[in-house]
Amino acid sequence: MRARLLKLAAALGMGAMAFAAPVKAEPLDYFLVPGVEYDQGIVKPEEVFGHGIGDQPVRHDLMVAYMREVVEQSPRMTVETIGYSHERRPILFITISSPENLARIDAIRENHIKRSNPATADQASDDLPVVTWLNYGVHGAESSGMDAAIPALYHLAAAQGTEIEDTLKNSVILMTAIFNPDGHARRGAWVTQYGSDIRALDPAHEVHNQVWPGGRTNHYWFDLNRQWLLQTQPESQAWLAKWHEWKPEVSGDFHEMGGNSTYYFHPGVPTRKHPLIPKKGRELLVEIAGYHRAALDKAGTLYFSEEGFDNYYVGKGSTYPQINGSLGILYEAGAQMGIARESDQGIKTYADNVLKHFRTSLSTIKGAAEMRTKLHAYQREFYANVAGLVKDDDVKGYVFQAPEDPVRLNKFLTFLDRHDVASYKLSGDIKAEGRTFGEGAYIVPMDQPQYRMAKALFGKITEFPDKVFYDVSGWTLPAAYGLDYASVTSSLRGKLGDRTQNGAQVVITPPDEAPYAYVFRWSDYYAPRAAARLLDAGVMVRVAKEPIEVQTTRGVVKFGRGAVIVAQDLQTVPRAAIHELMNQISDEDGIQIHAATSGHTLNVGADLGGRNSVADLKPVRPLLVTGGRVSPYDAGEVWHVLDHRMKMPVTLVREDRLSRVDLDRYTHIILVGGRSGLPKEMVDDVKRWIKAGGTIVASRQGAKWAAENLTATKGDKKKDDGDKTPERLAYAQKGQKDAEDVIGGAVFESDLDITHPLGFGLVRRSVATNKNSTFALPVPKDPYAQVAVYTDSPLISGYSSDRRLAELKGTPMMTAERMGDGAVILFADDPNFRATYLGSERLFLNALFLSGAFDRSFADDEADEQAEALEE
Repeated sequence: MRARLLKLAAALGMGAMAFAAPVKAEPLDYFLVPGVEYDQGIVKPEEVFGHGIGDQPVRHDLMVAYMREVVEQSPRMTVETIGYSHERRPILFITISSPENLARIDAIRENHIKRSNPATADQASDDLPVVTWLNYGVHGAESSGMDAAIPALYHLAAAQGTEIEDTLKNSVILMTAIFNPDGHARRGAWVTQYGSDIRALDPAHEVHNQVWPGGRTNHYWFDLNRQWLLQTQPESQAWLAKWHEWKPEVSGDFHEMGGNSTYYFHPGVPTRKHPLIPKKGRELLVEIAGYHRAALDKAGTLYFSEEGFDNYYVGKGSTYPQINGSLGILYEAGAQMGIARESDQGIKTYADNVLKHFRTSLSTIKGAAEMRTKLHAYQREFYANVAGLVKDDDVKGYVFQAPEDPVRLNKFLTFLDRHDVASYKLSGDIKAEGRTFGEGAYIVPMDQPQYRMAKALFGKITEFPDKVFYDVSGWTLPAAYGLDYASVTSSLRGKLGDRTQNGAQVVITPPDEAPYAYVFRWSDYYAPRAAARLLDAGVMVRVAKEPIEVQTTRGVVKFGRGAVIVAQDLQTVPRAAIHELMNQISDEDGIQIHAATSGHTLNVGADLGGRNSVADLKPVRPLLVTGGRVSPYDAGEVWHVLDHRMKMPVTLVREDRLSRVDLDRYTHIILVGGRSGLPKEMVDDVKRWIKAGGTIVASRQGAKWAAENLTATKGDKKKDDGDKTPERLAYAQKGQKDAEDVIGGAVFESDLDITHPLGFGLVRRSVATNKNSTFALPVPKDPYAQVAVYTDSPLISGYSSDRRLAELKGTPMMTAERMGDGAVILFADDPNFRATYLGSERLFLNALFLSGAFDRSFADDEADEQAEALEE
């Protein structure tokens, strides 16, 4: 096996080594523990890689090959592939323990898991091994956070002596490597591409400055360290399934931070933790930190803790475990994009970062093993305390429904399953927050082992002792999914039906062959995908602008605004082909399609062939501006929803190439967040393109640029704040004072005009978005152009100062204005935020598909005339 791997390594990658050979690599001994004897029969990394650790990036395929070879040679390990990245790279999961423990590993896991349920916790033996989880490489650009897995694996396989044997006897170590193969591959290719015989130490060198989008993110540019909670990406879905299969007691998460920093490990800032994290959990974090300090003190390594990093956002790899009965520990080394680099503290090397992470990997394992009985007791106590938390909570459960979109509801139920949160069909009716929920609704009771996780998903937190946030300060997931939901304060006795498993079954019957037309709801999640598929096939598609009642082969069916109509008349595609396509859509997109028998509806002035009540849909050919100053996160979310979810093409064009592209090929230009916009020399051309029928769809800073450069008139003036005496503040207040009026990734509520074509498909006026900027959209002169407006009390969850709330309430979240034959559609927030806000995601898709379905107003005409007069 080893000979074959060596041959593979030589064939696949060693030709690239010629230019880097003179660069001295650190020997394997540099990374290992002094005084420990190692089994020389275990394959060494350089035998497979063809280079030493820290000499150059380790290719993912060679890392996978090496890990499989080590596991094959060691009786202390097993390996399985738990998932694949978007680019089909495997994610390995390695179980490490003593051979005796591995022989009964299933029994150990089953006994261990009993501790996470109050009903069975007393049955779990305290003589069990501690379960320690080590995850490497969630950020592809943070190379030492991946490559530290190599010496750690070698040490655990090859180290000899009583100490390692005792550690393995008392531990089950779960290693996941690597979390983000696609980002890792981008980073590795960049550093190899700019590799030099002489190490490039200058921070300005290209090797340290990877171009947009960098290697941090996955294929669709998602930050996977925000995916522990959101679960929209295959990588995170794979590792979280294994995490909950084991529910480890300690979870280590290895990263890199700014290159001028030293080394960090948790615990974080004492005041900056989620209120659902128990005090005892932090005390144990402080205790295990003593093992890291001892290891780094012995090595003479500079480090810090309890500074800079928080535990608010439960979706990070170091915080998610703390909401689930584990100790989550963040480790950060000063980043080294290349192999070595100048810093404020002198020359820092990639190899040295690997060594630091290796040392804290071992201190994590050691600390967990020596704290084994304390950690067992903490996990048992964590879940045993649920009964008291439930008793003290006025909320007994959360009820939710989405009858207009069973696919979206099913996605949410599956999401709950991923977090091991129990949900049930609602039995009978229940009243909550002034509304009645009945058949088709589901309920999450608070009285369950995952109380804290359920509370984190559904709860609303708006008060914080510390106002500095590393990431999002609040999530209310049913609002993000656009569900109709409410908290239940009455008894749930007799209200819990069958528990849902793997979501709910969506029953769709194949469509009858339509005598007159096919009709389906726009509110169904995949309706835009279905429309795109029809339009791409050359089928004429229309959309109803009013509610309609249609006579079908199965009786009269009611449709809300936005119903999609595919008439048999005037089609150039044969009837048989249309019917076959309708069957595919019904089956693959989960859409119930109805066969209309007549063009006459039961509504006055709203027949299927209507002139004003029905609008034609046109094919969507979007261009997404990327690169440069554009946020790769925002751009990736658009790419993901269009390409991956809606299966429709989107052209990605970098900012610096945009002026050379023929805009007439595209129906929509999409501008997202970041310091983004279009080149100044293009503004006039873009305005002409819009007036000729094009549509700008812009969000966040992209919307700010569009408002200032495309829709503003020369008469518009910014408010004059007047003369103000500068305020003097103590510098010690700076961190908190600067953060007071920042919006810390909060959930905001807007009032949506569901009668506006861009609101079609959403049946409730409330729509939630993630707000993480203070930008306010200007109020259009067109009185119908404010599609969604922040409510008078817009904060649902998260942090926002009173000042910002006062400034933003009643301002537009989404506007839509006509400009000639085209349109400018703006979002103050990111409607596709982290692929999780499915309600506002529909508004974004409406901006593409229904951008031609709304009419200009008299005020709109007047505004155009005024703007043209000012330009003359």
